[in-house]
Amino acid sequence: MTFWERVEQALEQNNITEAELSRRIGVSQAGITGWKQRGSIPRADVAIKTAEVLNTSVDYLVNGSLDTMHIKKSNTFLVPILNQELSAGKGELLPEDDIANGLVPIPYRLHKEFGNNLAALHVHGDSMKPTLNDGDMIVCDSLGWDNSDGIYAIRMNGSGFVKRIQVVGQKILVISDNPKYKTFEESVNSDAIQIIGKVRLVIQAL
Repeated sequence: MTFWERVEQALEQNNITEAELSRRIGVSQAGITGWKQRGSIPRADVAIKTAEVLNTSVDYLVNGSLDTMHIKKSNTFLVPILNQELSAGKGELLPEDDIANGLVPIPYRLHKEFGNNLAALHVHGDSMKPTLNDGDMIVCDSLGWDNSDGIYAIRMNGSGFVKRIQVVGQKILVISDNPKYKTFEESVNSDAIQIIGKVRLVIQAL
């Protein structure tokens, strides 16, 4: 079953209407319908509220697991895993809509610092080795440039990348940690590069 199929089952078991769920989680019925039609999982705070209203766990709604995830007592917070990859290589085309296909727990301290401006994405390619490997997951904010060098999720010509970014004078250096890839540069005033946000956590693939 999908997330929303489990929600519908839990609504019936708890004798709760979708209208009541909408009111209690603070999301319009149109918003819920949109998520259902796209087959997407809502953002983490909504998923948590939904689980609380339905007397179940986020883990069950997302994965079908009956092992309860006690969010309130935990030192973790769930962020959405977006249904897209960022390239550490030649670039991945980004979809127009950010659709979540899962949730992943991260340290609660990141939520305290960045609120709901966080999302997880998978990395594809080898240009950021050894820092990032193919299949790793990154958690980045969506706050753009934070006035310090580091690894960022960026968009160039409609494609998504994860690269090390440095600003030197009036130039932006786009650096791959893998030395076989060349560094390239753009003017700080260029529209060719859009900085999405800084990588705050790396979850290594097994």
